[in-house]
Amino acid sequence: MGSRRQRRQRHTGILRMAGIIGVIVLVAAMYMCYIAFSSKIVPVAAIPRQENHSDLPSYILSLGIPGLGQAARTTDTVKVEQEYSMRTAMLGAVLHMTGVDAGDLRSIFRAEIPVLTAFVSGPSTVNAASIPYFPNFKWKDIVPAGKPLVGIYHTHTSESFIPWSGAAHAPGGKQGDIVAAGEALVNKLAEHGIPALQSKKVHDYPSFMKAYGPSEETAKNMLSENPSLQMIFDFHRDAGTKDDCTAVVNGLPTARIMIVVATGQEGLPQPHWQQNHAFAKLIDAKLNQHYPGLSRGIRLDDWRYNQHLFPRALLIEVGCQENEKEEVLRSMSFLADVLAEILAES
Repeated sequence: MGSRRQRRQRHTGILRMAGIIGVIVLVAAMYMCYIAFSSKIVPVAAIPRQENHSDLPSYILSLGIPGLGQAARTTDTVKVEQEYSMRTAMLGAVLHMTGVDAGDLRSIFRAEIPVLTAFVSGPSTVNAASIPYFPNFKWKDIVPAGKPLVGIYHTHTSESFIPWSGAAHAPGGKQGDIVAAGEALVNKLAEHGIPALQSKKVHDYPSFMKAYGPSEETAKNMLSENPSLQMIFDFHRDAGTKDDCTAVVNGLPTARIMIVVATGQEGLPQPHWQQNHAFAKLIDAKLNQHYPGLSRGIRLDDWRYNQHLFPRALLIEVGCQENEKEEVLRSMSFLADVLAEILAES
């Protein structure tokens, strides 16, 4: 009787070991597949990017004609959704096959004690400390009360929303609806007790194509005259379709937000791009945490967009030319909530 039990235990042990070996082989195979499919992909940081405007007429048109901008700008870009590595592939395989998240010890107990699954933990959170390359804030106990913490300007000052003002761009030299959207963000931040500074200077007249020259001077002046600034944003409205640029958030239609990070190019270095990227990841994660669907993700472009001036400088695309005024203002309110939380946690 005893020997039979021992044989059964040995048999069970062999099966268990075979199962473990099988899992290891499967994970290794998954990793090799990943390597095979991504062998031609070079990390962005390793590429000395050069600008590619092989179709120059289309590129020029995309600068000013709604609907062409998105197609032109996403030709050579990367949308950041998830970063893969051998570690993440293995952890994902273990989670899928065993229900155990190696990054959450509580999941081990849930897998072994089913009754614990009845207790649902709160939503996952993210903060600056959890993101590599994040540039630390330095403002608490240093910045005098009332000094601006957030800077806002608009390179393409004429950009507008057709349902709002009847045109995709304001006529020559006038401010578009995007300026009113930026002002709404300033007001919402003030409700959170966060001083913000907005430049309403027109940069895209007489030349829309050369707008980044004068807007760079504006950004430089804002930063030099206001050393209290902790972040600076260039607000645009994107060119696209309402279906792509609108989401239902908290039961209401809302203009979606795209975050653009400039990685630089040959002759136009961008020393802060990784820090800006980390900042973008934090905002994107907070938007996804509190307002699922609001963020359209992060796009990397091989330009500078004035982001070489500061380690927390981003370009924000709000909706598209087809979004309603209320949808845009609602988006600004939600973004203000997220920026306020980030500053409060810093």
